[in-house]
Amino acid sequence: MPAERSGRRVLPWARRSAFSLPLLSLARPAQAAMLDLRWRDEVTPLELAALDAGPRQTLTTHTPWTSGPQQFEGTALRLVLPLAATASPRLLVAALDDHRADIPMADVTEHGLFLAWRRNAALMPVRDRGPFWLVYPWADHPTLDRPEFHCRSVWQVRAIQLG
Repeated sequence: MPAERSGRRVLPWARRSAFSLPLLSLARPAQAAMLDLRWRDEVTPLELAALDAGPRQTLTTHTPWTSGPQQFEGTALRLVLPLAATASPRLLVAALDDHRADIPMADVTEHGLFLAWRRNAALMPVRDRGPFWLVYPWADHPTLDRPEFHCRSVWQVRAIQLG
């Protein structure tokens, strides 16, 4: 039976150690998949469940990391950004693993950068590049199928900073 220390459940072998590990269990609710949109001094959390419940668009394209055409569901990124924010010159996108990409706003306004949360009809788990993936419409715009755009296609997106 796990021991209790400071209100946290710990593994029995950790009782005598200098540290304790929280015990992960089904009793602890999972954290909702979120994407923080930061603009000026405001942070707007976008919850996956709310986005998924709303209207979705579909993008069918290939990627350098998958085999064959993939059907992505989500929305054009420009539709979730504040209208005034599209005047910002750049986006800084951060992933769960702290990978960062500096993306010109032209990729959003002119190239159709897409915020996907479903691939081939299924929500994307973290282990499969989810819960959010910025995808370029490479099938529709072959000129974007270059390394400089590949490195901007961030998966496991956790935050987008505007400005």
